[in-house]
Amino acid sequence: MSTARTFGILAHVDAGKTTLSEQLLYRAGALRAPGRVDHGNTALDTDEIERSRGITVFSNQAWLEHGGRRYTMIDTPGHIDFAAEAERVLPALDMAVLVIDGSSELDAHTEVLYRLLTQDYHLPVILFLNKTDLTGFDRERILNQITRRLTENIVCVEAGQPDLEALAVLDDQFCESYLEGSATPEMAWASLRKLTSQVSPVLMGAALAGTGVSELLDMLALVAQGLDSQSENTAFDPTASFRARVYQVRHDTNGERITYLRVLAGKLHPRDAFRFDGTTEKVHQIRQYRGSAYTAADEALPGDAVGVTGLSIPRCGDLLAGDTLDETTAAQARRFQPVLAVQVLPPDGVAPSALLEKLRILEDEDPALNVQWDAAHGVSLVQVMGEVQMEVLIQLLADRYGLSVRLLPPQVLYKETIAAPVVGCGHYEPLRHYAEVHLRLSPGKRGEGITFVSRCHVDDLHISFQALVRSHVFERVHPGVLTGSPLTDLHVELLSGRAHLKHTEGGDFRESTYRAIRQGLMKAECQLLEPFYRFDLTLPADCLGRAMTDILSRHGSHDAPDIQGDTVRLSGRGPVAAFLDYPTQVRAYSHGKGSILFQPAGYDLCHNQQEVITAIGYNCGADVQNPTGSVFCSHGAGFYVNWDEADNWMHLPVEKA
Repeated sequence: MSTARTFGILAHVDAGKTTLSEQLLYRAGALRAPGRVDHGNTALDTDEIERSRGITVFSNQAWLEHGGRRYTMIDTPGHIDFAAEAERVLPALDMAVLVIDGSSELDAHTEVLYRLLTQDYHLPVILFLNKTDLTGFDRERILNQITRRLTENIVCVEAGQPDLEALAVLDDQFCESYLEGSATPEMAWASLRKLTSQVSPVLMGAALAGTGVSELLDMLALVAQGLDSQSENTAFDPTASFRARVYQVRHDTNGERITYLRVLAGKLHPRDAFRFDGTTEKVHQIRQYRGSAYTAADEALPGDAVGVTGLSIPRCGDLLAGDTLDETTAAQARRFQPVLAVQVLPPDGVAPSALLEKLRILEDEDPALNVQWDAAHGVSLVQVMGEVQMEVLIQLLADRYGLSVRLLPPQVLYKETIAAPVVGCGHYEPLRHYAEVHLRLSPGKRGEGITFVSRCHVDDLHISFQALVRSHVFERVHPGVLTGSPLTDLHVELLSGRAHLKHTEGGDFRESTYRAIRQGLMKAECQLLEPFYRFDLTLPADCLGRAMTDILSRHGSHDAPDIQGDTVRLSGRGPVAAFLDYPTQVRAYSHGKGSILFQPAGYDLCHNQQEVITAIGYNCGADVQNPTGSVFCSHGAGFYVNWDEADNWMHLPVEKA
């Protein structure tokens, strides 16, 4: 049998993604009958929350076979509030099916998903136009929108044959045969297979009726063959050292932790042992899942996507290499990240620590929750995408643990950066300790996060200590000095450093690095960043003037309106804080006929910086966990020097910014 492949099903909510997934399983012989979302009997949406709401909340997988090859299909959530859940599984995929509601307008979330799949994760994408049996389907309209807003490199496959003219435009070799009139169907399919990573095949059908599903299975097989033939995607080596990517974590009804792995090389067997920082864990069971049901397997081969029990340490995104974790592999920055934080209050009689324990379990499954303990107020904080995710969180805690929690109104998550370069210095020299670090901090590109480079010569500071400085720059979230919000979009250069032959320990460079960053921030012109939404507003044409006025008054901007008869589509961008309550306003002034969809659109300068700083009331000088000054030594005793005087005490010359 050919190498196993994994594909994902993605779409905007209500495009028919789960219905299509059920039909694929049925047509491949994996189900006796396809389930239906409206009947609550799907094989993949098995959680009561999903069935009661009629939407996918958790990514679920199922294996199937077609054409002599095993596939793992992963059905992902379509609602924007659970986009981070969908994105987490993408590193495990070989290819993707992007489902588009052909009876409606192409929506903004579909645009974002296509860019995510093709640009961020470099996956081949099959476009499946669903609901083509409905009266709203307009073939030319939706294809024009695809070529205008997604990609021009599409090849429609209809009546069992690819569009020969489109192939001729994209494939010079096929073009010659096409112009000569000698092109055959076999040549057309061969051309499409060769173009796997360059074009998006477009198929049309109606998932509920099962139309176009068999053709989609055949297209998946064609793309898999194309991947097999590419040198960078050759069959994974079962004789190599074991490698696997962790792409999901779940806990079953008994509380047992399931770690989902995509095997990249080597083989995995029950009882195989892994060593994690002095802890040894063994795989108990290897499971091949189909929804919530599974069968035990004796081994997992390259290409297989399986769930294993017995591992408690690996997290989503981790790479298993040999018998441990690959610490050198950096996690890819996620496009979908929460922009709101909420306080979770426990029910009466339940200790906050007990609630925190349960939230940590949910965070194990969804790392984007980023659970934190607010010691000042004695409450747990979690990060969320929006209102629907908040409702699901409440229901999850009630269904799983019987906890009737209450969430306070969400607060916007701010970040901080700097406007101009500055040099920060940190010195740490209590008795029998020593380290000094000088860093140049410069503004980075928006959305780039923290970057690092060393300009320090190895003769001045040993390479091992330079590596320590680098690791300390990245090992934590550094708080800013305006509001204590995370520092971002910052380029850090190691200029110089000094260690002591006898007294320097690893932790000394941690202290000096942290203090150098904090001192640099105290010198710098710091800026507050706030999250922005990209919005898609659809409403009656007579409401356009009101909408445009509202957007400007909320410090947003918009593109030219797209008027379509009695309705208008208005796209734009605005601060999350200013638009949180706008969906309610839209429904009110449009009398229920308008709607607005939000997409995270990164961070930008805060429109009301001083107001936010005053409201948060952060005092960087009183933050004893993040000191801005340095510690020096005199006559055998350490003493503290404030940040604004510390440069005069440094042992190395302080460079200019």
